Amino acid sequence: MAVITVNKFSGVSPMTPPRYLSNEAAQTALNCPVWKGSLQPIKGALELTPSPLTKSGNIKSIYRFGQSETNQLNHWFHWTTDVDVVQGFISGDTTERTYFTGDGNPKVTNATLGLTGGGNLYPIAAYDIGVPKPTGTFTTAKTGTASANTTAETRVYTFTYVNSFGEESTPYSETDMSPSTEDVFPGESVVVTLPTAPSGNFNVTKKRIYRSAVGTANTSYFFVAEVAVAVTTYTDSLDGDDLNEELPSLTWVQPPSTLKGLVGMPNGVMAGFSGNDVYFSEPFRPFAWPTQYVQTVGYPVVGLGVIDTTVVVLTKGRPYFIQGSHPDSSVMVEADVNQACISKRSIVSMNNNVFFASPDGVVALSPGGSSIVTESLFDKETWQAQSPDDLVACMYESQYVGFFDTTSGNGGFVYDMKQKTWNFHNVYVTGAYNDLKNDSLYIIKSNELYKWDSGSDLSYTWKSKKYTFPEPKSFSCYRVEAEGYPVTVKIYKDSSAVVNLSVTDNSLRRLPPGLGTTWEFQLEGNKEVYNVQLAQTPQELNQG
Repeated sequence: MAVITVNKFSGVSPMTPPRYLSNEAAQTALNCPVWKGSLQPIKGALELTPSPLTKSGNIKSIYRFGQSETNQLNHWFHWTTDVDVVQGFISGDTTERTYFTGDGNPKVTNATLGLTGGGNLYPIAAYDIGVPKPTGTFTTAKTGTASANTTAETRVYTFTYVNSFGEESTPYSETDMSPSTEDVFPGESVVVTLPTAPSGNFNVTKKRIYRSAVGTANTSYFFVAEVAVAVTTYTDSLDGDDLNEELPSLTWVQPPSTLKGLVGMPNGVMAGFSGNDVYFSEPFRPFAWPTQYVQTVGYPVVGLGVIDTTVVVLTKGRPYFIQGSHPDSSVMVEADVNQACISKRSIVSMNNNVFFASPDGVVALSPGGSSIVTESLFDKETWQAQSPDDLVACMYESQYVGFFDTTSGNGGFVYDMKQKTWNFHNVYVTGAYNDLKNDSLYIIKSNELYKWDSGSDLSYTWKSKKYTFPEPKSFSCYRVEAEGYPVTVKIYKDSSAVVNLSVTDNSLRRLPPGLGTTWEFQLEGNKEVYNVQLAQTPQELNQG
């Protein structure tokens, strides 16, 4: 006697032959969140209308702006390029200053710039990140009458630019600080002649003048005055005892124009890359990117992930870890794993790992080790057939959700970190965004915006293992226990279909007579299924 019973449904393991699968495992699991135990459909994506994505071209990147915004149709930043966005870590900032790379020069916007004018082609406007180093003609000259029998004070002057955000540039000629010095006696003042405002997308609004407290170019420089950007001369009559705060921005340079892959860390540091170089900002100063913080790796960088205060550098060769609470003391370590990253948009930081697509599959990497999480799902040849270099992935709940474009059609997969189970879906997107503010995943399909797992139930397909017997068996009846009906049931004997029926209740149903050494069943529909049984006699089925 034999009874086939499945009362728990799990995911697929394509690398395992169908006859060797566990009882709950599937040959096929499409559009079903099998980590829940019962067989259920996933919800489709809900289209948000009218679409807030109004830019022309193929939209690849989206970001929902506005911490207090509740209407999910509002304030969608969107681009036709691969853009990385990080909200600034700035104390007291009420304008939600937001930084992004991948759309020309690295840029910053806020509520005023990003949302004002231009319909909903967000972000409407943005400035280049940082403030340019001052250039041009900068001179000093003494004025006034020196007191007799006094000692001169040797001064060196410099100045900086300041933008509308209050962000300050590196000083003029930071190597020698000033084109000239002045020996100033009591009774004399110094007229400082400043160049005009710099050109470019920086919104410089002010200049700050500094001077040395001692008479060498290697000493500290202290604040003298702040003037409007249009002012070109200033007379310094300040006594040395009245000098103010020290110049803070000696090393505060702009990020390179080629910076991309922007990420943020909980210590207020932002990171990005260009070529083989990884750049870091000053903590909580995303406009300042000192050159002494740059780390160079052995291969061209593809993208970055973050685990706490560790930057995971994924390259065209081996990965690297750059670890440290502050960029000036960070340490770079080459990861002990030979896995290149082949898709920047596959990189997802979650559950103390960084996931990414490699030539061998999806890798989960941390300082503690690595694993190819898809090794039970794909061999290398099958994986390569999925076009993994175009993989788009994101985090949803505790799941790694991937979307790829295959030669046989569009689709993707879901990996559940907790259950370590896999499920396939038939959705392909050009971009995705995990909105932590409302715990939702948004996707782009055909330039329309959808909310993942929020629409109507999709139709699932779940196929059991291949039950193999040493002697031919004849199963005479079956039953499907479900929350609702109909559920389509297909039963296979020796790989040939003997049942293809839409069942409408949990009644016992008969199977055509016949012996077979292998038996399988497949369920299709969108109703929750709890239990499936095949038995040789009605008595066995009723007992089960």
